[in-house]
Amino acid sequence: MKFFLHIIDDEKTVAQSIKRVLQSSDREIEISNNADEAIKKAREKYFDLFLLDYRLGNSDGISLLKQLKEIAPDALYIIITAFGTIEVAVEAMKLGAFDFIQKNQNPEVMRFTVQRALDNLRLRKEVEEMRTSAICQSHLPSIIARSPAMKQVLEIADKFAETDSTILITGETGTGKNLLAEYIHQKSPRFMYPFTAINSCAIPSNLLESELFGYEKGAFTGAKINGKVGLIERSNHGTLFLDEIGELSLDLQAKLLHVIERQEFYRIGSVESKKIDVRIIAATNVDLQKMVEEKRFRLDLFYRLNVATIQLPSLRQRKEDIIPLTKLFIDEFNKRFNKHVTKLSDDVKNFLLNTPWNGNIRELRNLIERVMILIDGDSLTYEEILKAFNPFNLNNGQAANGFFNLNLLPQEGTNLIQKAQTELVRQALQKANGNRSSAARLLGIPRTTLNFYIEKFGITI
Repeated sequence: MKFFLHIIDDEKTVAQSIKRVLQSSDREIEISNNADEAIKKAREKYFDLFLLDYRLGNSDGISLLKQLKEIAPDALYIIITAFGTIEVAVEAMKLGAFDFIQKNQNPEVMRFTVQRALDNLRLRKEVEEMRTSAICQSHLPSIIARSPAMKQVLEIADKFAETDSTILITGETGTGKNLLAEYIHQKSPRFMYPFTAINSCAIPSNLLESELFGYEKGAFTGAKINGKVGLIERSNHGTLFLDEIGELSLDLQAKLLHVIERQEFYRIGSVESKKIDVRIIAATNVDLQKMVEEKRFRLDLFYRLNVATIQLPSLRQRKEDIIPLTKLFIDEFNKRFNKHVTKLSDDVKNFLLNTPWNGNIRELRNLIERVMILIDGDSLTYEEILKAFNPFNLNNGQAANGFFNLNLLPQEGTNLIQKAQTELVRQALQKANGNRSSAARLLGIPRTTLNFYIEKFGITI
């Protein structure tokens, strides 16, 4: 691993001397003799470590440290000076300097301090490489964030990931709360430890406690002979994701609150607590505050969860992500079903962008999966979408299970109301074999009104 060092000293001979002391095969060292030169180089090139002289002509190392921290916030900084005082050292440390050494100290002290800083950097880089590798190996689909709303969500998630705070993710069904929870885990210092997810709705309430907390041998009739390790215990040092947190019983809510506050829990049937180090991420699509008012959710647990909160936007609020998500799902199902879809027609894009998506990403993904099962060509068209909606009752593009059927696609500049009126009149005339009186009765309007629409829209049969 190679490191890039930047020595900043207005005395050229001193700077060269420091460079000779620190020179090594794993280091590339540059020198600047004034603040302006140092700032220019820092903007042009990445450096791992800066060594700054406290006195720099008309400037000083502390002022330069502040400027360089804005340019290279992840680098380490060491202040070097012949005028060392406790006050200077304290000021430098407050501004984020790694260490403070004097020029008149033994060269070995400088070598040791720099080596310690580089060891710190090496460990940081190795951890980041492992985190990146773990994320790549997790086989998670990328979180699409083209929209401002999702970009903001990921910015907040990245900040929360650096802490151990309990997190509450809220949002409509199908917005990807579980995926965001795993993203936070992968970006956190706990990424090498388990990420355990449980949906509170998926397990009967009478079994949920034993799943979460485990139980001791003989704790109840039917208990396994060796007892059971619960999901909380399995998540030690990692993250426990509790989806649909609002479905927990009040009794389980109290026990979960104890886990969060004390970092300990009791197995069912045990009188001894077990210490645990686990980060809780909870998610819900309901209004917990309203549940608190209705006495269905504990106020103290709500306050404990509502510290670091992320509101996931609905798909309607992040339209910029709809087409990229569609392409992501097409790529996924191309591989799964051995298909070769590479194109999206404009009418499909318009349809996708104007659909309300009440089921959000889950609904979009399910639709694309149905389409990809049925499609044969390399282009996804609006006709393929219609087949996915009604694969067995398709009759020349219209479903046969309705008397009047309108398949209208929102398009820019199109008056859908006029288009719907035109289509209804045309279908009524077709079903009445051109008899205007019969068609008017089908539509529930006078014949004179029907004649008006026929002339207005230029309808011919």
